[in-house]
Amino acid sequence: MPKTKKKGNGLNYKRTFLIGFGFMGCMLMWSVYNSYVPVIFRAKLTEITNGGEALPGILSVALLVNAIMTIDNIFGVIFQPYFGKRSDSTHTKWGKRMPYIIICLPICALFFSLIPVAATLKAGILSIALMMAVIIFFNFTMSVWRSPVVSLMPDFTPSHLQSDANAVINIMGGVGQMIGFVIGTIATALVGLLGFTSMQEALKAKTNSLGQILQVDASGNPVVKYFNNFDPTLAEYKEHVENFIASGRDKLYLNGTTLSGTGEEKNLVAQKVAAIGADGNPMYVNYTPIFLVAAVVSILCLVVLVIFYKRNKQYDLSKDIVIEKAEGEKAKKIKIKDLPISKEERRSLLVMLAALFLINNATEAIVPNFTNFALDTLNVKPIYSTLMMAVFAVSLAAFGIPAGAMGRKLGRKKTIIAGLLVIVVMFVIYLAVSQFVNNRMFTWVVLWIALVVGGAAVGCININTLPLVLAIGGRDYVGTFTGYYYTATFSAAITGPILCGGLIGLFGEDYNFMFLFCAIMFALGLIVITQVKHGESSKDEDTSWLEEAVENAD
Repeated sequence: MPKTKKKGNGLNYKRTFLIGFGFMGCMLMWSVYNSYVPVIFRAKLTEITNGGEALPGILSVALLVNAIMTIDNIFGVIFQPYFGKRSDSTHTKWGKRMPYIIICLPICALFFSLIPVAATLKAGILSIALMMAVIIFFNFTMSVWRSPVVSLMPDFTPSHLQSDANAVINIMGGVGQMIGFVIGTIATALVGLLGFTSMQEALKAKTNSLGQILQVDASGNPVVKYFNNFDPTLAEYKEHVENFIASGRDKLYLNGTTLSGTGEEKNLVAQKVAAIGADGNPMYVNYTPIFLVAAVVSILCLVVLVIFYKRNKQYDLSKDIVIEKAEGEKAKKIKIKDLPISKEERRSLLVMLAALFLINNATEAIVPNFTNFALDTLNVKPIYSTLMMAVFAVSLAAFGIPAGAMGRKLGRKKTIIAGLLVIVVMFVIYLAVSQFVNNRMFTWVVLWIALVVGGAAVGCININTLPLVLAIGGRDYVGTFTGYYYTATFSAAITGPILCGGLIGLFGEDYNFMFLFCAIMFALGLIVITQVKHGESSKDEDTSWLEEAVENAD
């Protein structure tokens, strides 16, 4: 009797890879958004508030920028779960998820590409208002289709293969992030090839915090204007001037060096000169090509996804599944005090959620501040500083598998603590070097080490936190404890950027203090997590349910 060939025993990698194009387009737009929108908003807010002087009380430009960058997280908490559930009960010839993706992704890409266009308006307040309107619509439409696009993988993948499939989807998301981090370089080269040489030069030009293009001398250094009879050739000031020219700072203030002027201006001794256009106004960088290229690539990802679905919709496992009434889901939503776990386990859960909140306050503060930090402190343009973020992302992704292995062998808690110790030490070292060591090359070396080592350390933390939380609740409360986990992390994603922006504003818009904030939050998280007493697994315990729950939660 001839042997029959078994089908469906392994993952269809080609099909899963094609599903991942949707998530790739999503992560591509997010990486560009998080890299460039803070820079654009900072420029506009600095301009209309006279460098923050017109802002009342404790408000600062950095605080406002970071507050604006929490909109996506607020929308994520409110709208993503709703539209995810709505897609569960949607039935069309294009399945459950695709209508949301097909309709909303192009609209989302359109609003996305309009963000830098709104920034080009000369009327500052009108420009800010239009940018806010466009960003709100972008975040809302993104919230509509993000959950459905993530849900495509489980729809096409049997439960026992979803761990392998999720790895493929995450790789595609990582590819999207990587493209987003290098899209500035791609767009710059593209506008040059198309003959837009002036725009290409603008994207590569040195700028100040307003986004104005600086005049440069024959050596490529910014042209500097001096005030108040300040003599830059004096030996006591020479080093200050050299550091100022090499930095991304717009103005140089030195206490006790001048006799004229009033208020803060009496200490202003030098300012970099902005290039003037044909209309007599300062020339600004226009980031539209970068956003436009990213939007087009995202649309191409949608085209691939649509073609895939049209040819493979017969493999959609969810098309005939009837969703049970919501009462069953509501029954699983239990208050922490009513959970059937011991008092000690309940305490470990609360302590772990507090630690998660503190840790994610730090990680979420880095994203919206890094490009402004690189521009100010390192004089690195956003199109290049995003490459530095890519190094951090690659290090984090590369250490994912080793971090999981460490969690199994050393224990989840010990691995998380090790990661926190490493990243706190790296951040403190960098902050100390940046403030007390007057050597730019050494500062650069320390920063690159911090990015690589820090990425691996964050990998140790991120990979093991969710399994630890889920293990406290056990197999019967996966959904409930996943909800607790995301409540803590999403809350931190809202408060982290705002608190960090407030600290940066208190220290005169010095973005180096982003590292101080992160180090403090990581250190507090480290102290709190030492009090967690549960969440480990024994060698004899069946943890297959936990691995699948973690993959599905991602």
